[in-house]
Amino acid sequence: MLIDMVNPSNHAPRAIGSEHLRHLSSIVPFRYLRSAELEALIADSSLRSYGAGDVVLRQGDEDDDSVIVLLSGSIESVDVAKDPPFRLNVVEAGSFFGERSCLFGEPRRFEMRALEASHGLAIPGSRFLRLLSESRPFAQAFGTKLREGQGLFDAFDRFAQEVAQGVENGHIEIRKLTEAYKALDPALHAGAKDESKIDWEALSYAVRRLPENLSRTFVFLLTDNLPTVYASPEHLFPAVQAEARHRFVYEMMPGKDMVLVRNGLSDLVDFLTCLCLFAVEARKIRYRLNHPALLRTLSRFEDEAEWVEPFEEGEGAAEPRPELFSYDGDIAANDEDEVRTVSARDRERSSALLERLPFSREERGELEQIWPGEAAERVREIVFHRQAYSVDVRKQVNNYNSRLSELWASEVGAAAGALFSVRPSDFPKDWEVHIVSSNTHSVSNCINPFFVEHGPEILAWAEGEGLRSDGWVIPLDEVYHLSRSWLATFPGRRLEVAEAERKAGILRLPETVTTGIQVQLVDAESACQASADPGIRRKPCSSRSLIVNIDYAFGEQAEEITRSLLLLFGRNVRSIDILGKAGALVGSRGDVILPSAFVEQANDTFMPVALADAQVFERLAKALPGRHIHTGPLLTVGGTLLQNRAMLRFYRSIWGCVGLEMEGAWYLRAVHEAEELGVLTAGSAMRFLYYVSDLPLQSGMKLSERMSPLEGVPPLYAVTREVLSDILG
Repeated sequence: MLIDMVNPSNHAPRAIGSEHLRHLSSIVPFRYLRSAELEALIADSSLRSYGAGDVVLRQGDEDDDSVIVLLSGSIESVDVAKDPPFRLNVVEAGSFFGERSCLFGEPRRFEMRALEASHGLAIPGSRFLRLLSESRPFAQAFGTKLREGQGLFDAFDRFAQEVAQGVENGHIEIRKLTEAYKALDPALHAGAKDESKIDWEALSYAVRRLPENLSRTFVFLLTDNLPTVYASPEHLFPAVQAEARHRFVYEMMPGKDMVLVRNGLSDLVDFLTCLCLFAVEARKIRYRLNHPALLRTLSRFEDEAEWVEPFEEGEGAAEPRPELFSYDGDIAANDEDEVRTVSARDRERSSALLERLPFSREERGELEQIWPGEAAERVREIVFHRQAYSVDVRKQVNNYNSRLSELWASEVGAAAGALFSVRPSDFPKDWEVHIVSSNTHSVSNCINPFFVEHGPEILAWAEGEGLRSDGWVIPLDEVYHLSRSWLATFPGRRLEVAEAERKAGILRLPETVTTGIQVQLVDAESACQASADPGIRRKPCSSRSLIVNIDYAFGEQAEEITRSLLLLFGRNVRSIDILGKAGALVGSRGDVILPSAFVEQANDTFMPVALADAQVFERLAKALPGRHIHTGPLLTVGGTLLQNRAMLRFYRSIWGCVGLEMEGAWYLRAVHEAEELGVLTAGSAMRFLYYVSDLPLQSGMKLSERMSPLEGVPPLYAVTREVLSDILG
């Protein structure tokens, strides 16, 4: 069989003969293609011929994204940017090269030159990508070569090894770890390697997730279980807040914090990557002020009279940040935010000093937004601190006391027993338990009749305040959104909300054992009778039923939390529902993802899940006009900041992943284990529904940018109604 090919080079056109076909079919991953697929691929490709010394690919070229399969001869890769040019490798016949350009959108990294007369099959980049999506065997074999043979994950592996070694030794040096972090080139920290420009979005992200005394602390003690001697840390040390993370942090002494991290490595890695990010950006600020005169200016910061005129009486009153007022009645993107107050005096004082420092007007605004009223003081601390962090890690061993998750499960069990007057272990077989993981707000709002009954009142108030907006398909979604501001204005109405919630069968458990997991227990019989969200399909409850609604777990913590709940309620569990947020590799913010599988990133374990039926897709599409409902594998990652664009494109192209999150595989692992051990009754339903909160591959995506209400509220409540309908209907 002979196929004539167009030859884009200056050499004479050649034909692919049966010998070349046999050669191509013996090369991994092409050997896994069927004959028809090979012939179709060849028909869309071209045979190129090269003489000794010919340039096959030019370094830095962005126009040609072809993948070259070398059928005969040999090619050298040369870094011509070096003087003299440096040879890196020799590619022999039976190999392929150039795939990174089409897969990752990279310019050619090296020049490729023929060492002798050679022949190669040039596959257009778009055709190669199509082949990856059409042939799963080809994609998997190619992915293995790319990951193991070309060091695609080397930076990721080095960072993980550095963390693992530090945990084993009990000590992590952040300056050293920061270099490994920068080598990752995280997708959501675009300015990590740019020393000339401060990445304000990334800096804001890290500051909000780290202890507020970050710039005054030198030593962090990270522990996954409280030492016996510190069993009641709240009585021993002042607590330190972290604005956007449920973390328990205590200042043991000036300059030293104890941080309670969740079980597993996910929370530890999140803390360390945020600390590395802060160190990278703080260094840029410090270098900006690396001058003796500027240091003297900063050292006189405490003499506020030099910066600020005397205030008249009343000028120092606290100014609230209304956008951070929080009530459980809204998802708004500030679920984890704390209310902060800043005096006018502090703002004026801070601004006066910042104007004397080498920051532009825009940069001063960024600093004030990150540290309202405290920016100048924080800058001074950053400069003199020099980010000399030391992290001690204490994993509890030989611990005969109960772990925190066990104590937490005991409290949940005791509360459930008190609610139904029966210990969970003694629940009759026909009683149903439904485990839901969500942000907790949306579930309780949908069940609480207060918002249905008082919706018109809330909307009328918002109309008068000019707070309403167009675009709401379901009016009650706007009520949920506006309820936060309404309750901030009328705080006395909170008691009415709480009383209506209690009558609807919702019991909130106080968070007392530092897992960071809040819990609501819902008597589904009472919930069935309440005038709840009309979007929930309901029928009278035929048996006693309990909904255990837990807050988002964090990474690996999800496995232990789920295991504890399944051991507690196992034989009565009828469904496990995970309502989560995900980053998407396709689509837009506010879309919905119904995963078909999870890929656990640490070792690429593939874990399929049952896909929702067609009616679920139809109902969600109807509730969310203009949004897309995606399905496909989701990548369960070890940390938000551990992903770079090459890795994400790898999982998008090789595994077909449509998004990424941090807990799915861990939830699923605990459920599979319980099924295999007979703890969980066979046939229990498991549902995963995610709404898209960010787009890590999208150019210009801001790391700390919150979702707008119209982006986040409708998809969250759409998936919440879907799950509650399955439970109550």
